[in-house]
Amino acid sequence: GSAAAGYGSLGLMMTTRTPVPTVEIEDLGWFTKNVLENKIFNWLLFAALLNTYILSGSGLGLLTDAGTTLSDFQELISGSALGLVSTLDLTILCLTGASLVPEDLERRGVTDRTKANAIAASTLLLPVVGLALYSALRPSLEQD
Repeated sequence: GSAAAGYGSLGLMMTTRTPVPTVEIEDLGWFTKNVLENKIFNWLLFAALLNTYILSGSGLGLLTDAGTTLSDFQELISGSALGLVSTLDLTILCLTGASLVPEDLERRGVTDRTKANAIAASTLLLPVVGLALYSALRPSLEQD
């Protein structure tokens, strides 16, 4: 039930939303302006999310024995409905985030669509962490 309510509405929002080509810093809300646009917060978020790869052992496992790590992951999602659903949820969220990157870059003055699409695709290389790294490295919104 909650997946249908959450991701069903995400799909509806993504298909019916109207992209906003330009945003003035003055029009941003307090939280967006002071937290989400803050590079210190973005780097701390990236570090915290990267730490999940370290604490879970998945980062080291992928670097030292990728075959076994991926086999263990396949076993997890084939034997656990929760593991499968969580993987699907994370995949949907990462794809949605990556699909919004080109629009965000355009808003920040990057007009090369090929470059923007390549950056968006690169955020998928490390699920969740890739989007956090993008947030830390993206250009700031221009002030007039």
